[in-house]
Amino acid sequence: MTTPNHERMSSVDTAWLRMDGPGNSMMIVGVSATETPVRPRDFRRMIEQRLLCFARFRQRAVADALGASWVEDEGFDLDAHLKLVTLPGPAGKAELQALAAELASTPLDPARPMWQVHLVESYNGGSAWILRVHHCYADGS
Repeated sequence: MTTPNHERMSSVDTAWLRMDGPGNSMMIVGVSATETPVRPRDFRRMIEQRLLCFARFRQRAVADALGASWVEDEGFDLDAHLKLVTLPGPAGKAELQALAAELASTPLDPARPMWQVHLVESYNGGSAWILRVHHCYADGS
């Protein structure tokens, strides 16, 4: 069944979804940094324009007996996915790596679209961000 707010997930992406568990996170984590600071409102606008233009990032992955489906998240809230964070101490590479490691071991909420971006406003004179996205969203199938 395919409707505007319900689409069957590919078998490959369903496999990624089913492999996910407490000891086996199927999450892709990327870290990026800029030399100049990024203002949170500009970053938010970029996420809205360049990520949310893809409907998939406003959809939840819902498993069922036959596989899984993409379902529109009627209560989608960008604030649940875009987090502003401050690094402790000198806010350098070690602190950014520690945050990325902590986030890599923190599961995404399956009740929402499974992705998050953590913006570090002040990092080495610029900004940084950590993108976390479940593999079933980013496999390309």
